[in-house]
Amino acid sequence: MEKTKDEKIIPMIYDKVFKSVLTSKEGRWYLIDLISNITKIPKDKIEKGLVFKNSEHSIIGIREKRKISDLVIEIEGNVINLEMNKDYYDGIINKNYSYISKIREDITKTGEEYDDLKTVIQINFDNYNMYKPDERVVIKFSMLDKERLIEEGVGIESYHVILPNVKNKYYNGDGKLSILEREIMIMMAESNEDLEKLIKDNLELRKATDKIVEITREEEAKGIYDYEEQQRKIRNSIMASSIRKGYYKGYDEGLERGVEKGIEKGIEKGIEQGIEQGIEQGIEQGIKEGKLSEKREIIKKMKEINIDINTISSITGCSVKFIKEIDLNE
Repeated sequence: MEKTKDEKIIPMIYDKVFKSVLTSKEGRWYLIDLISNITKIPKDKIEKGLVFKNSEHSIIGIREKRKISDLVIEIEGNVINLEMNKDYYDGIINKNYSYISKIREDITKTGEEYDDLKTVIQINFDNYNMYKPDERVVIKFSMLDKERLIEEGVGIESYHVILPNVKNKYYNGDGKLSILEREIMIMMAESNEDLEKLIKDNLELRKATDKIVEITREEEAKGIYDYEEQQRKIRNSIMASSIRKGYYKGYDEGLERGVEKGIEKGIEKGIEQGIEQGIEQGIEQGIKEGKLSEKREIIKKMKEINIDINTISSITGCSVKFIKEIDLNE
């Protein structure tokens, strides 16, 4: 694919790009190499048996909320869950470990014996460093006896890939990256110029980066960045207004807590950015439950940050005429 040198691209830290690239045929080798370089599983083993699985986990109770992982794949003896964590918020670690629990639960339901269960591996790509000042790129966690450093051997592994540590090394260090670090830095690249520097003469990496450019250029995908940024502004606006009045309906810590618990609690601390269903339900509930005066306050906040009137109308259900008549100085 022909590339313009300074063309801006949508980085893979956005869920839709992350999933689209890693599930594409162009990104297959990139995915295999990432998993192998992080977990040390041989590439030929991954390539031979890699199968994408349903990332929506089963629900066992009527009050349980739906859980959807970013990517779940299976290879011989392993189920691997890949998560892109674009933003940190309280509860994100518990959310990700709930995915591990659900995967283990789903495996057990298939009828496998307990002594022959697949190993569950979760790879988290963290767009933040909650372990500062640790400068490692990959940090592995497992159930361990702290005194004698003995692993319990329950078949669970969790890896955290710290994206900012790679980015800092790329821009502020000597610029010399390992193969894995180059592959990770590709996820954060925001222009074709960066991509060209990172892939060098690697033809397989070029296939994956061509896919990133293709997704960026697609008409439907071009709104990903603007959409997510707009949703962030809307959330911040509604949160500021609703917390003051006790009507903040909450954006659930990973959707599993849900809008219903957010309403009961009154103030929800965590926002999971990028989960569109949680955002839409939170906004809808926050507006429907409020009185007319609360609606007016929310609309004023949206107008103050210059959200398009038609967008406000679509979110609130109020007419364009009603929205136009609201005076910001009232």
